[in-house]
Amino acid sequence: MHLPMRFCKSYLPKSDTTVLVENEIGAEYVINYIADRTALSGGWKAFCAAHELIEGDVLIFHLVKPLRFKVYVVRGNVSSPKSDDDLHIQHTEASEKRIISAREPTKLPGTRDSNKSSLSRQDNNDNNEQEKRLVAINSTTNANFQDHSENSSGNMEIVTCSSEPTAPVDIIDFSGGIKEFSVVVNGTEIDSELSDHHRQKYYELCCSQRTFLHGNLLDSINCKLAAEIIIGTVDIAESIRASTLSSSRREYAVWEKNLKGFQLLGMNVRFLCERLEKLMKLALESEKAVESERREVKLRQERVSEEMESLEVKLKELREARKRIDEEVETLKVTAERHEVVFQEVVNAPW
Repeated sequence: MHLPMRFCKSYLPKSDTTVLVENEIGAEYVINYIADRTALSGGWKAFCAAHELIEGDVLIFHLVKPLRFKVYVVRGNVSSPKSDDDLHIQHTEASEKRIISAREPTKLPGTRDSNKSSLSRQDNNDNNEQEKRLVAINSTTNANFQDHSENSSGNMEIVTCSSEPTAPVDIIDFSGGIKEFSVVVNGTEIDSELSDHHRQKYYELCCSQRTFLHGNLLDSINCKLAAEIIIGTVDIAESIRASTLSSSRREYAVWEKNLKGFQLLGMNVRFLCERLEKLMKLALESEKAVESERREVKLRQERVSEEMESLEVKLKELREARKRIDEEVETLKVTAERHEVVFQEVVNAPW
């Protein structure tokens, strides 16, 4: 199975090697990685068979350490609140795919103590210097995820999210405050998976929309993955709040891609997408306006510079003319003095 090339170039070796793939319950699989094809080969078929992967399932790869992935399986055949109109699937060539990448959230002060620490905190303890990514791949093949080493062929699907809400949302009364706020996924409370900071900020986001943003997550998403999605949503919301006109287009693109990925999994982040779209539009308009003014100012600057150069040339010419005039004045003085001497000689001559 092919992995996104940009991801592989950034985080995986440039030569063939093996990677360790761990599923949600901790079972490990050693799989060959072919660098020039950015693909998982020998061993991948066994993983697919063990997890009974079928067409439409979504795999989320979490690079927790170099050459070590945590893989989550989101079943595509599980009923979800999304309608057919909300997911548009377009077939492309076998080598093409849509990926969703999300930056691993940074551990913040005030993390809640619990025996059940979150996946992000475990990863930070393992390797604080390693920048990690989540990669979600929705793929289908004609051979039910056959190993690429067996020359299987198939189509990769690009999944995009509709701009319309994926499902009606329930209006929730959060008047009880943060103390009565609890995040429940599939009947399990996951507050311990969130730091105090992320829980507080997520509460504020839910209050702003008067609903639980995670209320329509796919039923097949487990608690840890749901916590990662919530943390990622909070981090993006804070990044949007902290953005300025100088924020790069690349940052906007990353936020937009991540939000669309969360939306695909059922997270209610449409309001963040809309805010981000407005900011991107304003930033683009500002950039165009500033660029137009910059060009005009540059033209005026060039004209003034040309005038200054012309004046400097003229000033030089005037200085040279003044010097010549001064020399002529000195010559006239000498001539006048000589005439005065001759005149005085005549005046004082004997009678």
